[in-house]
Amino acid sequence: MVKPLNKQAMYYCSVNKTVTRCAILLLALILQEPAQAQMSKKEMKKTLRNANADYEENNYGPAWMFYRQVISADPNNAKAGSKAAFCAVKLNYPVDSLRQISPTLEKSKETDAPYYLAIIRHQEKKFDDALRLIGDYQKIPAGRRMFTDTETGQVTAWSTNAKKFHANPSPATIRNMGPSLNSKYADYVPVIMPDESALYFTSRRENSAHPARNGDGTFYEDVYVSYNRDGKWSAAENIGIPVNSETNDACVAISPDGQRMIVYRTSAENIATGDLYICALGKGGRWQPLQKMTEKINSPHIETSACFSNDTAEIFFSSDRPGGLGGKDLYRIRKLPNGQWSEPMNLGPRVNTNLDDDAPFLHPDGVTLYFSSKGHSSMGDFDVFKSKWDRESSQFSQAENLGYPINDVGNDIFFVLSVDGQRGYYTTTRADDHGGTDLYEIDTRFAGNDLQVRTGKIVLGNSYGRARITVTEKESGELNGYYLSNPDSGKFILALNPHKSYEAEIEAEGFTTQKYSVTPASFGTEKELSIILTRPSAP
Repeated sequence: MVKPLNKQAMYYCSVNKTVTRCAILLLALILQEPAQAQMSKKEMKKTLRNANADYEENNYGPAWMFYRQVISADPNNAKAGSKAAFCAVKLNYPVDSLRQISPTLEKSKETDAPYYLAIIRHQEKKFDDALRLIGDYQKIPAGRRMFTDTETGQVTAWSTNAKKFHANPSPATIRNMGPSLNSKYADYVPVIMPDESALYFTSRRENSAHPARNGDGTFYEDVYVSYNRDGKWSAAENIGIPVNSETNDACVAISPDGQRMIVYRTSAENIATGDLYICALGKGGRWQPLQKMTEKINSPHIETSACFSNDTAEIFFSSDRPGGLGGKDLYRIRKLPNGQWSEPMNLGPRVNTNLDDDAPFLHPDGVTLYFSSKGHSSMGDFDVFKSKWDRESSQFSQAENLGYPINDVGNDIFFVLSVDGQRGYYTTTRADDHGGTDLYEIDTRFAGNDLQVRTGKIVLGNSYGRARITVTEKESGELNGYYLSNPDSGKFILALNPHKSYEAEIEAEGFTTQKYSVTPASFGTEKELSIILTRPSAP
């Protein structure tokens, strides 16, 4: 049996799935061209031993490099062909490359060849063929095959789910965000400012200022930003220090007021480990130095994703710590009145599964949680799901798959949704990608998601500045959230129901607190709010 992934491999394989196009094309050419290499029997045995050793350690990149040498010398080597196919699937090679492996598997007498071929047929969206192949494989006695009934059952579930969702597509339209943001390398984890003025994301693209590479040959992660200018996204820019460092740095979330960012950073001493950090947006639009988040979130285990609640007093995060349902689970943690953090609470089986559940995003409506899961009704690897918080029962609803075409047979993860519910952004791999994983935009219309952005500026005396804004709904008195204005521009962003009236209390040290009525946006009133605070009068 294949051993469990180590911590670094789990992060790279389950989250990033990064393989360069040159490696993909090279494998495809090797598998389809006649043998050219000459290799003695002794050399071949040694190469196979090396390949199998890496394979057993889940080092699939080095393993396929050794298997390709064997296949180049002996194209009919069934064991090398089958295991090379498995490596290709694990490394998330695109379907065009997987097709080149199919003939090797179709001819193979290896016991496990039908399993690999079923996965390829699933990637090709030939779901009936995949179900037939996996059904035949399940008839083989368990002692003679590598994959258990649980593992084969997962493939059956993926193809069954995909067949159902493909037959009933949603009206969503998926669009690649183009070369201004995407590169030939892996680009992923989009996080957006609430007014969609900027989009931050993580990339493993080549960077002359940061040429170091990870052990798998990929460039280190850096955070980039693109600005929305007249409806078009600008060319991505590296945001530099202090967010980016000499190790891996990945953006995770932006707070609802756009003033704080959560970043995942690997250790300088050991890139197989890392922690979640938080930083604030300061004057001049510069992000401030990172501060490590509480140990109640960071642990000796894996925590790579998180998000804020509206008031930022709650953090949702993923972790594979002991005590969960299996793999990564989603947890929530709340800041107590004494300033300390509560113990993390597992979100339970309506959200979590025995497989990985990751990439949480709580919409500004405060009740809808989006996340990605390999369980539930996934069509293969991660799919995007949503679950709604029920205030009466104090629990989240059963997770609901967003369906096809938002989700498909590959990895669909790191989903975020605009305040008005009209646009989604996420990471996936499609036929029109630029290489590795890409950023995609979703044009959608989620029923009942009718929030609107209200923006404005805070003036402190004679200049723009930072103030704290507490927004409550007038009718119910319920807290909508806490917001901060930008210290440089005075700009603030509110996410509000357009049919409701609100009261905003604006506070800044040294200035008189002011209350301001925010009328419903549906009345067609002004969107841009301008609020001036004055200093108290001298006694």
